[in-house]
Amino acid sequence: MSKPVRTIAAFSVGALLFAATAAAQDVTTEILTNAQNYSDRWVTYGRNYGAWRYMPDTQINRDTVANLRPVWIKQTGVTGGAFEVTALVNDGRMYLTTANSHLIVVDPLTGAELWRYDHDFEDVDLCCGPHNRGVALYEDKVFWGTLDAHLMAFDAATGIQLWDAEVGDHRESFSVTGAPLVVKDMVLIGVGGGEFGIRGYIDAYDVNTGERRWRFYTTPAEGEPGNETWEGDSWKTGGAPTWVTGTYDPETDQVFWGTGNPWPDINNNARVGDNLYSNSVVALNPDNGQLRWYFQTSPRDEFDHDSTSEPMIIEEMVNGQLRKLVVQVSRNGHVYALDRMTGDFVYAAEYTKVNWAERDETGKPVLKQEMYEPRNTVVFPGLYGGKNWPPASYSPDTHMLYIPTTEWGTTFIRREGEGRPGSMDLGGIPRFDTQGTGYVVAFSMLTGEIAWQHEVPGSFNWSGTLATGGGLVFGGGADGYLYAFNDETGEVLWMFQTGSGIYAPPTSFTIDGKQYIGIASGTRDPVTRAGVATGIAPGNYILFSL
Repeated sequence: MSKPVRTIAAFSVGALLFAATAAAQDVTTEILTNAQNYSDRWVTYGRNYGAWRYMPDTQINRDTVANLRPVWIKQTGVTGGAFEVTALVNDGRMYLTTANSHLIVVDPLTGAELWRYDHDFEDVDLCCGPHNRGVALYEDKVFWGTLDAHLMAFDAATGIQLWDAEVGDHRESFSVTGAPLVVKDMVLIGVGGGEFGIRGYIDAYDVNTGERRWRFYTTPAEGEPGNETWEGDSWKTGGAPTWVTGTYDPETDQVFWGTGNPWPDINNNARVGDNLYSNSVVALNPDNGQLRWYFQTSPRDEFDHDSTSEPMIIEEMVNGQLRKLVVQVSRNGHVYALDRMTGDFVYAAEYTKVNWAERDETGKPVLKQEMYEPRNTVVFPGLYGGKNWPPASYSPDTHMLYIPTTEWGTTFIRREGEGRPGSMDLGGIPRFDTQGTGYVVAFSMLTGEIAWQHEVPGSFNWSGTLATGGGLVFGGGADGYLYAFNDETGEVLWMFQTGSGIYAPPTSFTIDGKQYIGIASGTRDPVTRAGVATGIAPGNYILFSL
């Protein structure tokens, strides 16, 4: 039974309405399905349903990128969290979301504010900061999730709020930080809270009414397939959150979503079994949410190796045969290629330093002997990955994935006793004995090997990447620089200091014959230049062009 939905006839308290009189150019199913063909807009989180983050336009290229300059800078004034948004653009509006649940809509050519909604909410249990990664668009509506686990719909042109659905009870440690995904006439959303003993799920809501259509729980109940992989009642508080946006394949009519760590984290003695469907890619029937297949990347995980990363939908040659694949860059250090229809394992390869496991012929990791009692071993990837939530990109020109990567080992020390649901219980202590290193890694889908990698300053790389038809890859760094790399060699061709650490992926669009690159800059952490801490910086959005 779905929870009550509050339908609102006028904009709610906290929404500031600015002049926006032009009629909306609707985002149709056809536009979403063929989003890769529309250079004048960016209408879904991963640019297309397959999460390629590839912009085919070539105006900004290896020869011209040296002339890239800022067009405008939008100062949000928001502090207290990293600015992690993927900005969507459609019909003269750019949609920005910031930490602490602010939705700001601006003119993409000038940065002028059109309307905004500032969400009031009570204190929320959060593992890792009050972030938000964006919105979804459909018809004349914009959909957005909030830190207190609400999903809201607004009129895209005016900011009038249309409905408000409660995705989860924030008093039970549910939250929403990821961008929604529109599939058919539904808006899909995942939940955070995996460090607090929640039971994860993916929801689908009617785009017009906000009524819940279905819910897929990521830990199976008694009598359901997979429940036997949880000892006792541990499935009830098993975690497996869904806090990064999934993907959709119209050809096979399947939704793909990544799931996170089991709970309690960092102590698998408390939950004997493989702990399905944590740390997995799940394929769902979009009409009813039923499971079609799954692939688990890290069974019975205790190293926080979430498999929440976007499942990319790619066709590539494997052993001389063109394969329809789902490709996921897992936090555990491996790129996994899976058959899109069946979920069968095709191959896996390492994209960063890995010392915790080998793999058998089915792709299932086989834990190394020294990892059964890991307190004296520095584990790679560590607590942050590998690749964490920041999205990779894929270029059909080079057949490469461009992966934001962290190489930072962690020592995991289990603690005694059982976890307490509702508390941020990691089940153990992660210890960092050394500094980490951030990279942009180019991984070839043709060879299954790293083609090049480039170090970016800082202990980790928390910026996503953007591939372009101009032979470039854009990505940021904790040092505040936005970089443009040669997509074949990794050579840095251009860089710009944004003034704060970059924790967001770049995007691009072309309007009136001019191509633009956009990036959110701003972090909750001190920005350091030449060893000097410059303090916490508010979020700014910067748009560049030639």
